[in-house]
Amino acid sequence: MHSFSGTQWLLLIVSVSAVPEYCDNGTGECQELTPSDCPVIFYNQHLIGSEVKYCDEFNDIVCCPIPLDHQNRKPVEQTRPYEKQCKQYNEARAACQSTPFIVGGTKASGREFPFMALIGTHRFNKTDISWDCGGGLVHPRFILTAAHCLETDETKAERLDPNFDSPKFVVRLGELDYNTTTDDAQIQDFRVVNYVVHPGYDTEDEEQGYKNDIALVELDRDAMFNDHVAAVCLPPSSGNENEQVTAAGWGFTADGVKSSHLLKVSLQRFTDEECQKRLRFSIDTRTQFCAGSMTTEADTCNGDSGSPIFVQHPLYPCLKQVIGIVSYGLVCGSRGLPSVYTKVHLFTDWIESIVWGH
Repeated sequence: MHSFSGTQWLLLIVSVSAVPEYCDNGTGECQELTPSDCPVIFYNQHLIGSEVKYCDEFNDIVCCPIPLDHQNRKPVEQTRPYEKQCKQYNEARAACQSTPFIVGGTKASGREFPFMALIGTHRFNKTDISWDCGGGLVHPRFILTAAHCLETDETKAERLDPNFDSPKFVVRLGELDYNTTTDDAQIQDFRVVNYVVHPGYDTEDEEQGYKNDIALVELDRDAMFNDHVAAVCLPPSSGNENEQVTAAGWGFTADGVKSSHLLKVSLQRFTDEECQKRLRFSIDTRTQFCAGSMTTEADTCNGDSGSPIFVQHPLYPCLKQVIGIVSYGLVCGSRGLPSVYTKVHLFTDWIESIVWGH
């Protein structure tokens, strides 16, 4: 994870009321200026400043921005398994401690991203683990990650073995700094009993990266949810309206060494056209997007693979929504050169069939 000098940006969060009063030509909804009703302005009004729009300034009723894909329509009915599960996650975390969601190249705090997972392999013995990739907890027993973190020729042969029990892979949740035991962490370690790589995963043209680079890891038991371990929600749509996204991981830094402490960084979404131009090769714009920085070295790097790219959940202040997965890049931390991420929303049917259909 590379350093980031910082930028100001606005997250769009919507609260749903019984009789909504829309404002700003239907792009906002009148809400009280409170952490629960309009957290995006409540926590970031010092950044928004004069751009805050009021429905009733005397009573602190603000025009709270609505995400583009929620404007002028009714709230999504929570009928799909992952949406119902997300609502349950929110109810379990209703008393979370929210913080302003402005990040950049800094150490994450304990309990800040409780969905982050470390994926590692045993090297010489059970206590010697190489933490090579990240992932996001989407269900008490499943981790969402990148296919290339798991599917090598060796592991593919193991997986096709009918006696496969993956003693090689391990997963850790609730971690902050894996080189210390005095940090604000409560770890839970798991064996991997199975993993499922997307059937469309393709590495034939390695010069142009991976295709359908997404996989699910099944743990040997359910994770115990608490302040340090909780799930991230799946997205119902592309999340294209989010021009700024956040990445977190334990990957390499600008110093060329892997960080044992979880880091976080804000990244700028690149347009498909800009992405193609700067990478000098074509990506699959239907299933992939690019992000990086035009002004700093902000980026993801080796070791961040499989980690989630996420935004604030538009309905639940205590939850994040994963819209991408770290896939690959050309050169870590090169200003103006984005890295490539797998879009998650196109794979929600596939994820549901495995996670909630087993």
